[in-house]
Amino acid sequence: MPTLNALDPTPQQLKDFLVHKGAEEPVFMLNLLKFKDRATYNDGEDISGREAYSRYASAFAKLVKESGIDGGAIFGGNLNAWMIGKGDGANNENGEWDSVAIFKYPNAAIMIETVSSDAYRKIHKHRRAGLEGQLLISCDDGGVF
Repeated sequence: MPTLNALDPTPQQLKDFLVHKGAEEPVFMLNLLKFKDRATYNDGEDISGREAYSRYASAFAKLVKESGIDGGAIFGGNLNAWMIGKGDGANNENGEWDSVAIFKYPNAAIMIETVSSDAYRKIHKHRRAGLEGQLLISCDDGGVF
């Protein structure tokens, strides 16, 4: 099945996210991120997509901390090599994703409140400028291991 990197959820995805079986419990958002080669700012600022997204990530972490949300970044790193399975761009060469991040929220509603806030709208431009697309997958801590 082909994957589809996107920038925004569909209305149905938002609805499903808010009512899924674990929506009231802590949610761990698995981010598979693909950056633009060059950021696309309206003012023409010339930096890499990764740099623009880094601005967003730093500002978002600060927003979450200042909001007193119990959660935050759990992990963030770069794609290096495929060990099991196969995808486009092994060894991080023009692949589907450049980086992986896991972010924790107390529940689905708080996640949506956070990314719908006025404070978030002010920093979102960096995400849009730097990110080509992503997969954002809601996970629980059901204890696979």
